[in-house]
Amino acid sequence: MKRTCSVAGNTLFPILAIVLLLSGCKRDLDSATNEKTKLAAAGSYTVFTTQRPTTTDSDTPVELGMKFKSTVSGEITKFRYFKPAGETGTHTGRLWSAGGVSLKTAVFTNETDTGWQTVVLDTPYHIVKDSIYVISVNAVTRYAATPSELGVAIVNGPLSNIAGNNGVYTYKSGTFPVSSYSNTNYYRDIEFVATDNDANAPTAPGNLSTSGITNNSVVLGWSASTDDVGVTGYEIYKNGSLLTTVTTTSFSVTGLSQGTAYSFYVKATDAFGNRSASSNVVTITTLNTGGITHGMQLTTSLVGPTGISITSFTTVPGGTFTGTALNGWGSLARTVGAGGETIDGFTFPAGTVVLQGANVSSRITVSSGWLVIRGCKGAILANHPLGNAGGVAALYCELSQFNTGGRKWNMQPVASIVHRCYFPHSGLENVYSDNVTVTECWITPDPAAAGADDHIDGIQTWGGQYYLNFSRNHIEFNGPYTPQAALSGMIGMYSDGDQLGFEGYDHVAVNNNYFILHGYGVALHAPLAVPVTNMTVTGNRWKWSTDAEDKDYTNAVYHNPSWSIPNYKANGNSWSNNRWADGPYADSFLLPDNQTSRLEY
Repeated sequence: MKRTCSVAGNTLFPILAIVLLLSGCKRDLDSATNEKTKLAAAGSYTVFTTQRPTTTDSDTPVELGMKFKSTVSGEITKFRYFKPAGETGTHTGRLWSAGGVSLKTAVFTNETDTGWQTVVLDTPYHIVKDSIYVISVNAVTRYAATPSELGVAIVNGPLSNIAGNNGVYTYKSGTFPVSSYSNTNYYRDIEFVATDNDANAPTAPGNLSTSGITNNSVVLGWSASTDDVGVTGYEIYKNGSLLTTVTTTSFSVTGLSQGTAYSFYVKATDAFGNRSASSNVVTITTLNTGGITHGMQLTTSLVGPTGISITSFTTVPGGTFTGTALNGWGSLARTVGAGGETIDGFTFPAGTVVLQGANVSSRITVSSGWLVIRGCKGAILANHPLGNAGGVAALYCELSQFNTGGRKWNMQPVASIVHRCYFPHSGLENVYSDNVTVTECWITPDPAAAGADDHIDGIQTWGGQYYLNFSRNHIEFNGPYTPQAALSGMIGMYSDGDQLGFEGYDHVAVNNNYFILHGYGVALHAPLAVPVTNMTVTGNRWKWSTDAEDKDYTNAVYHNPSWSIPNYKANGNSWSNNRWADGPYADSFLLPDNQTSRLEY
């Protein structure tokens, strides 16, 4: 945008252009005073009446506009702009919402060579009171301007420009202008007739709810309002301030800050600018997903229902889930519509049932269909018959149990997902299926509760499994740390027989977990004495235990000398960057045979 908008300062501006501009002003059909009088008498208003440009400028094609509003509702009947001498080409007027939604366009015809140009709209466009709009008209090579004129409000009847940060432009003609320089008036205007004569406001929007919360966005949805004339839109308020206006009953709010609390409510507007009472207020906290490179960055405030600000729960029954919500779940459950839905970064198919904010009184056994529990308390068993394409996900839940069947028993969910869940006294015992994801969970089992000669694990697998992802989890044992606890593993990847002919592990990720050691139990029991392919063990961290005998005889990595260790330099396997997080050997590497080394594997 050329910003030499002063006649005195523009030494290259031709004298002839100034003469043409001034003569163009004289050729207006009405004098400025007569124009104002005529419009007021007819009940029509424009923002600009006596104002005239002080300069013109040459530039490449540019979209120029003005932000304005009306104190009453009414009809925009015409678009207009001031044309300087020498400007040619086709000009299109465009009306925009404050958020950049195109509302109305009209092409100017029968233009004169200079002065105010007007186009009558094919149908008037209704605007609501006290809402901001933008009128823009493109310039091909030249435009008229007055610097700083829109720094204060110019008021004519119900109309006024928006003072400050006005006079907007963009160098892509036909698109919403957002840039501003020196509050320059580019003389883009409308003609308006007031029609505000409806005193009845719409009913308040109902049942405002949230879904799809991410680190920077949330989806809002609400029930439609009613009005005696007609609802024209919904105003969405964020933390008490108007965010935007939409015509739908849902809206995806983006651009939020991670780990931040926000409140929202919605008001309906009608054709005459009346506003309803506010909907119910909903409050959310965006996810804090940044910085979780290891489970050591997790806190209990980021996992479980507290991680998404769910603090109250409705008790609902458990039972066997077969693709539809169980009796008693009521409005806490919803069904994903056509096209599927992404929730907390995971995509689920149409027909998925989502249960949120529930305290499930007994274990849910999922035997068909897709179930997502989010921000709930309860226990899950994924027991899908092999090949039925159902699955289960627990997102931001507090769980006492999460188990899956396996191919050995002809049971195989298509996928099992556990993300940002809190296991205060147990773990994921008996996870025997393929396609299991356990990420960013806080897992603290009670091994002593298992009794003598038994164990309880943080994540326990059988073997004979494909596509497992155990990453960025925080795992430790709750005390007391008794001898029988030595049998338990934080991640125990055992080899207890084959599943349909396969007893090893393939495509496994054990990455960036945080193991907190104590005197008993094993942190990582990686696969031993079975085929292992495409397995990565990378970026894990171990907190030093003062109970350890020495650096090589800790319970950091289980190693039985009589069992073979997989070759982590072949068969697609990798073992790298696994270190002590603190203690006397901080930053030293832990190797597959449980040796501490200053050298990488």
